[in-house]
Amino acid sequence: MFATPFLRLSKRLGIFFLIGLLSISAFSAALKVGWTVEPDSVSPFIAYNLPSAEVFLLLYDPLVALNEKEEPVGKIAESWEISEDQLTWTFYLRKGIRWHDGEPLRAEDVKFTYDLFMNSGLGLFSGFLNGIESIECPDDYTVLIHSEEPKANMLMGNTPILPKHVWEQVAEEDLELWENEPAIGSGAFTFLEWRKGEFLRLKANRAYALEKPKVDEVVFILFANNDTLAQALKTGEISAAVNINPMQLPQLSLSPNLLAVSSPGYGFTQLAFNCWESEDSLGHPALLDKRVRQAIDWALDKKAILDMTYLGQGEVGTTLIPPILQKWHYRLTDTERRDYNPKKANDLLASSGYPIGPKGIRVDPQGNELRFRLYLRASNTQEIKAGQLIKKYLQAIGIDAAIETVDDGLLMDLIFSNADFDMFIWGWGTDVDPTTILNVMSTNEIFGLSDCFYSNEEYDRLLALQATQMDEAQRRETVYEMQRILYEDSPYAILFYDNEFQAVRTDLFSGWKRIPENGAFFFTINPYNYLNVTPK
Repeated sequence: MFATPFLRLSKRLGIFFLIGLLSISAFSAALKVGWTVEPDSVSPFIAYNLPSAEVFLLLYDPLVALNEKEEPVGKIAESWEISEDQLTWTFYLRKGIRWHDGEPLRAEDVKFTYDLFMNSGLGLFSGFLNGIESIECPDDYTVLIHSEEPKANMLMGNTPILPKHVWEQVAEEDLELWENEPAIGSGAFTFLEWRKGEFLRLKANRAYALEKPKVDEVVFILFANNDTLAQALKTGEISAAVNINPMQLPQLSLSPNLLAVSSPGYGFTQLAFNCWESEDSLGHPALLDKRVRQAIDWALDKKAILDMTYLGQGEVGTTLIPPILQKWHYRLTDTERRDYNPKKANDLLASSGYPIGPKGIRVDPQGNELRFRLYLRASNTQEIKAGQLIKKYLQAIGIDAAIETVDDGLLMDLIFSNADFDMFIWGWGTDVDPTTILNVMSTNEIFGLSDCFYSNEEYDRLLALQATQMDEAQRRETVYEMQRILYEDSPYAILFYDNEFQAVRTDLFSGWKRIPENGAFFFTINPYNYLNVTPK
């Protein structure tokens, strides 16, 4: 899918208002997809949310992508091979591929792209390239990638290949400032128009080297909320809707012209804790004690939270990797799980030196009250509901949570710029390779992708190890152990694994396919529906 947490995979989503709704009627021949969150950029160096990653799949091709069965298939690379010592990958590029501006794509573009990501350390894709030592281009259509150790996820990254002749004009210190508009790639669609807060238009690339799209345009249309999104779908103003309110699904399902789905996704919603062990941290020091964090996890009735926020559509959360990644998700044993048990939460706090203080709130050994700031995004009504319920659960164990509702931008600043928070709720998304989301919790990502400021030397060691394990069974055991470590240390409490709530019109387009089987139409591991749906 996309190397998103692969990241700020997530769902660091802001809501923008639709302006000039009538203007979208001009795109009558286009596949019109409605959502309530727009990309944060078309530059892969400054984009972090899921809509951005979705657009990247259309604008840029990687060397290798994954099909709907999570199998690697060639995109820019026609074929590849690995050396006997497993340290050198050779990719043979397709001939005749051109950038959207007509310039030919060459091996040097691949080398330039990878070097730029690795040297800058920016964006969703940089972490995926860890372990690469050097890149050679013996000719225009051959790329040799040398790694220090075997690289298990070499074929799993979806790293977008960028045109050297465009990006070499951007100084590295300007990468975080350059918006890259109009974006130039080699993908199935070209950049046409982006009115921020309204819509993003992409045009089919009729010179595309692989299977060409069956629609002329894709238009991503932004709506202020789920209600206006659903109404536009009902009237046929759009042909597909992402981020539907789950409460609308039963009604939408009654229409013979609509196909509405609730399906497991690649995301999760978390309650994150400030774990930064630094004198510069502005978080509550009691949260540095994992016993406090574990007690909070014991205190949460996650099933009730899921029922209240998403009508039970999803799965109660435990570990960092969602169950949709079946071979990597570690299912805790009954003795390992912290299911809802306020008694255990109270007992753990009391036995760990956090008695009830004179004001009815627990205090730490220094006499500081367990009074935490709980940040919630104003844009997300479901997260606000979850936060209000969490506040009640924490009151039941003697912890006071002061809810502060802020906009997305401010919350990101509080977290990533200043580490000025105690707890917050928001979501993440990942892709099919475990390194992507596991990397977020590494020490190296403090003041990078890490939102908990968590550090564990053994975890870091295992992160590096699993990336080199070519034997899948061995790698799986390492990934399982990493999840056990995180669950024990509790830098977060995974509230639930998110379902995707989407609907499409079957009377306007045919060929809709859920990816993977019984999955969603969008936010998947490949852009199948954008390429294959056919106007009726």
